[in-house]
Amino acid sequence: MTEQTARAGVFTEAPASWNTRYISKQGFECQLTLRADDPMQLLKLANEIMAKMVEAGIQPAVGNGHASNGETAQGDNPAWCAIHGCEMKRHEKDGKVWYSHKVGDKWCRGK
Repeated sequence: MTEQTARAGVFTEAPASWNTRYISKQGFECQLTLRADDPMQLLKLANEIMAKMVEAGIQPAVGNGHASNGETAQGDNPAWCAIHGCEMKRHEKDGKVWYSHKVGDKWCRGK
């Protein structure tokens, strides 16, 4: 957008946007929207933001607007991460089975 269009009050929508709802430390339901011109840039930024939210202990809002607090949104599906509301990958080694997914540069087991 040029400075002239901004001064004229003309705004265009970014080609890529990411939106999430979360529960603040004070218990408020909040919404965060990120926008970018490049979808890959947006994906990288969204992953960085999610990692920082996890580090800060911020809970995602799930379906009904309440924090997950460890409850699964998909019933008793062990592959469902109640923290991030996503499917996890199944891993198996030495007879042990676990599920996890990557958030930023850290691994989450959904607990």
